[in-house]
Amino acid sequence: MDETIVSRTRPPASDPPRTRPGPRFRAAWWLSGLVVVLTVAAAAAGLWSDGLYSGPVVLVARFRGNDLAALVAGVPILLVALAGSVRGSTRADLVWVGMLAYSIYNYAYYVYDPAFNDLFLLHVAIVVLSATSLGLALTELRVAVRARRAMRWVGGLLLLLAATMAGMYGVSLVRQAATGEVPADVLPLPPAQVHLGMALDLTMVAPPLALAGVLLLLRSAWGYALGIATCVYIGAYQLNFLAARYFVAEAGVPGVAHADPVDLVIPVLLLAALLTLAVHPRRPHQSLR
Repeated sequence: MDETIVSRTRPPASDPPRTRPGPRFRAAWWLSGLVVVLTVAAAAAGLWSDGLYSGPVVLVARFRGNDLAALVAGVPILLVALAGSVRGSTRADLVWVGMLAYSIYNYAYYVYDPAFNDLFLLHVAIVVLSATSLGLALTELRVAVRARRAMRWVGGLLLLLAATMAGMYGVSLVRQAATGEVPADVLPLPPAQVHLGMALDLTMVAPPLALAGVLLLLRSAWGYALGIATCVYIGAYQLNFLAARYFVAEAGVPGVAHADPVDLVIPVLLLAALLTLAVHPRRPHQSLR
């Protein structure tokens, strides 16, 4: 089986340190450090300040579950990936990029929530800094790859996830247009939040899944890079959902269980896809064009 590798320099056989990064990459590291600090502050405040979030009990519990996941999982993963990137790991670069996308998506829920809270500007800053850091990193990320058959089944999986999401939402939205039945969520969130979730998923989740899937089927270098980053980004947010479900159940919202084994299906699939792409035998490299 062929090996895949990503690098901003001449592709090596394993994952050695890169050459000296440019100023935009170094700036992205500093901005990402600020994202870590602000995320810790925002998540800690959300967890320990009972009156920070307003609205229905289910929405407050959902936000606090997100805060817990960001604090105990999102921040550590981002920190480890950032440290690996600084040390020169090309795989860590892609995990780092994926976690910046996770940060943008996660805090978009806070920024675009119709209700104000005292940390609104802090949440806006996290989204803006994450997006800026992501953009700067992508300007210096150059990719070389060696084709592997495994890339195609991962590509098929990501396309299937994108099609399933688009199909489920499409059916709900067409039914709403035809009958007036408002789409619902697994958690009994207010309609405005269900609308926001669908909007973010259809613009920030389904398209990257589909693009990564197509590029992986073509066994391209950017398919490999986008595939890893997308699996990290979407897989990490599944931890938010698991934490949110638990907090909603703890708040006593009727009909919501603390956990559901079905919720583990997507994270397990994405983890398997991530490991398939990122872990591979060391063999001589040949570039693809």
